[in-house]
Amino acid sequence: MIANNLPPKPKNLFPVWLSAILATLWLIVWDLELDFQTLLYGIEDMGEYFGRYGAPDFSNLSSYLYLMLQTLAIAFWGTVLAFVVAAVLSPFAARSLSPNRYSYRVARELLNFMRAMPDLLLALIFVTAIGLGPLPGVFALALHTAGFLGKFFAENMERVPAGKYEALAAVGASFTQITVFAAWPSILKEAIGNTLYIFDRNVRMASVLGLVGAGGIGLELHDNLRLFRYDEASALIIIMLVVIVAIDSLSSLIRKVIN
Repeated sequence: MIANNLPPKPKNLFPVWLSAILATLWLIVWDLELDFQTLLYGIEDMGEYFGRYGAPDFSNLSSYLYLMLQTLAIAFWGTVLAFVVAAVLSPFAARSLSPNRYSYRVARELLNFMRAMPDLLLALIFVTAIGLGPLPGVFALALHTAGFLGKFFAENMERVPAGKYEALAAVGASFTQITVFAAWPSILKEAIGNTLYIFDRNVRMASVLGLVGAGGIGLELHDNLRLFRYDEASALIIIMLVVIVAIDSLSSLIRKVIN
């Protein structure tokens, strides 16, 4: 007679998960003091407001496309500057590669500071210091995203087998030579993927930074909304969405080719 060694039937945890989700939702509503009755009353007003965007006006399409190109330029040069800053700081911020613990700590804290400063705050600071236009947007994106790229690059360099660094150091290679001939070739694919991700993200943020005067299509969108020109604002939003989706698809294609 064959023994029955089958494992016991797994327990149905659906009621437990459902109860936990409902309890969490109740805590959110209670803690934030959400009033669903007021929200229901406002649905009609919300529908009327969003209905104002139903007739996009593309009469100034050439001007809108120029502003979109300006936004792309802000994102591109912000990403380029971020890459340069990150490429310089990341070897010092990699624990297994940094020359000493002091340079490691300074580089790490610099990257932490750049990541901690929000894009919008940086844009406001640079707009106040430089004036309206695309340049403050470039600097804001570069400073903020350099912190992310530097962290990505440094962590990728730390995952490189230490033997590669030790082999070059054993034959007298300098810190710069170890970085150029061992670290960067080992993380090149990851670095390209990370940079594409940051560029994709910067295109979205460049559109938002225009709302605080940092140039590009966001500034035009802000002006149209402020003057209640919802038909023109709708056209700008559609252009932004189309371009962002296209860039996202292109970035995904490049990543597949690289991998």
